[in-house]
Amino acid sequence: MEKIILLIDDSPEQKQVLENLAEHLRTKEGINVLTLYIDPNERDYLNEEKDPDLDKLVSGIEEKLKALRPNLIVVDHYYGETSFTGLNVIERLRSIRKFSKSAIFLISGKRDKIIREVFENNEIPTDEKVKKLAKIIDFGIEKFLDKEFKSEAIESLKARDLKDILPSKLRELDNGKIHVLNPRYREYTMDQLANLIEANNSEAIDVINEMFDLTLSHYVKINEELQ
Repeated sequence: MEKIILLIDDSPEQKQVLENLAEHLRTKEGINVLTLYIDPNERDYLNEEKDPDLDKLVSGIEEKLKALRPNLIVVDHYYGETSFTGLNVIERLRSIRKFSKSAIFLISGKRDKIIREVFENNEIPTDEKVKKLAKIIDFGIEKFLDKEFKSEAIESLKARDLKDILPSKLRELDNGKIHVLNPRYREYTMDQLANLIEANNSEAIDVINEMFDLTLSHYVKINEELQ
């Protein structure tokens, strides 16, 4: 099984952290990890004024990952003198389907500064602070850490559930199709079903339930025949 971690950070030395955790998971847990690193200050993400550009950055992330769906995205909050922060990046990523369900860590060596900006700015009315907090909660940030994120990332990537396994297994059946009878007739290719599962679609839950019912019935029948 392979997991994917994306780090968005302007500190190149953090790439070593990615390599270390990937090596740990490979040797200690038997999990292969594909690590991806993006620096928002790289030339590809600058606008005509040579300033980091959020639109270019998000487009670059989509292009770099293409068909890949990261299990974990680690986002630094500050990138020097940029006009945007990690929260802006997370907001944009969450609006993109392939990133909508990924676990996200927000990291910063200045966590106290972030808290002050959100809660202690007297120029912002209380109602606006509440709305901003609610918006941040909606981003589904799993952890808010300092720059040391390795151990928490390892624990996150160690977690295994059906959504990690089933989509890739379904995609191995290139020409397969599944017919669903209840509550209405539907036909899916295996790739379509894999996409629905990754999107946590309610129809996919119905299909999975039906698949489990049929599988369990099949095993019960085999067991009865062996007795």
